[in-house]
Amino acid sequence: MRLARSTNVGPVTFRKLVERFGSARNAIDVLPDIIARTGGKRQIVLATREDTIAEIEQARAFDAKPVIVGDPEYPIMLAAIEDAPPYFYALGRVELLTRPTIGIVGARNASANGCGFARRLSAALCDAGYVVASGMARGIDGAVHDACLQVANTDGGTVAVLGGGVDVIYPREHADLYRKLCENGCVISEMPPGLNPQARHFPRRNRIISGLSHGVVVVEAGRNSGSLITARFAGEQGRDVFAVPGSPTDPRAAGPNSLIRDGAILCDSVDVILDALRVSEQNNHLREGIHHFAIDGRATTTTSSSDDFSDITKSIERDAQSVIIVDTPESIDNQEETGVPAPTRNGDRETDHILELLSSSPLLIDQLIRASGMPADVISTMLIELELAGRVERHPGNRVSRIAE
Repeated sequence: MRLARSTNVGPVTFRKLVERFGSARNAIDVLPDIIARTGGKRQIVLATREDTIAEIEQARAFDAKPVIVGDPEYPIMLAAIEDAPPYFYALGRVELLTRPTIGIVGARNASANGCGFARRLSAALCDAGYVVASGMARGIDGAVHDACLQVANTDGGTVAVLGGGVDVIYPREHADLYRKLCENGCVISEMPPGLNPQARHFPRRNRIISGLSHGVVVVEAGRNSGSLITARFAGEQGRDVFAVPGSPTDPRAAGPNSLIRDGAILCDSVDVILDALRVSEQNNHLREGIHHFAIDGRATTTTSSSDDFSDITKSIERDAQSVIIVDTPESIDNQEETGVPAPTRNGDRETDHILELLSSSPLLIDQLIRASGMPADVISTMLIELELAGRVERHPGNRVSRIAE
């Protein structure tokens, strides 16, 4: 843990050091020599023993379990990726981490139809014995976790991967969902306890969601959505990428539609996912050659006596490149990519919320009322105003859709 928290020791460098020197302790012993012999702007600074102990005590205070690579609970699929986290903290049902997992991600400002479809997929996957991983964000992520938690008596479940510390609830309105996840699901994070999430943390979180999973499903995402980062990671990690198609007139369908054009599997039902996963699991060789590091022991000797540490320098640069995504669209202020301007008045906020729930696919007004949580008479008045403004369209069967702008 001390080596993993050292400055400029990212996941790739950690793996390189342990592979070369046999254990984390051996690597720490050799660090002074490495620091003296390697040049470059990024020098390794070993984390102090006091800071490491303080982090462990902070995690212990709320019963967070550290899961270290090589532990039985460490997910095999995650261990197979190049930049697997050396360890992470977990709350809740840690046993879920060893079960077959599917990632489902999507827009924060998701439509009611999109959330409904994500719920159906998640529940069906849980019924089939899969664990569903997501990021506990607003919109699709929250719908995914909530649907899984409502499925009882199955081998499935749900895992939430957080961008901040495992004890930090973000967004705040998901406090109740977080509590339920800690009781009946699993919450994990590679970040230190107490750390508030920042924009640059979310891409790192996304590669864990895809790394846990046999495949990743994208349900609604704009062209610049962080969900597409997760899909890219999944492709780079050799995992299946599924995309739910949508109307060309809905900005939230731009991401999935572009993924399909680029070769992602078109997903219109859970059967598409299950069929692809059966084939993938039959041909899956990811379980072969997984590294099992000697984290604590000193018995293992170094694998190389060479004084050439150029490979370590390269790994430090590789880690630095993987976190330079500060300008990612998935920023901490959660401005979504649907084109809806930030509201300034209560009336604007309610109208924007209704428009976010609607898409170009007709939605039952009763479903809109349930999804919005607003009184039926308020929804009725707002729909009349939006219809007169040319922003929504009514359809037979008491349905309504959003008109593309």
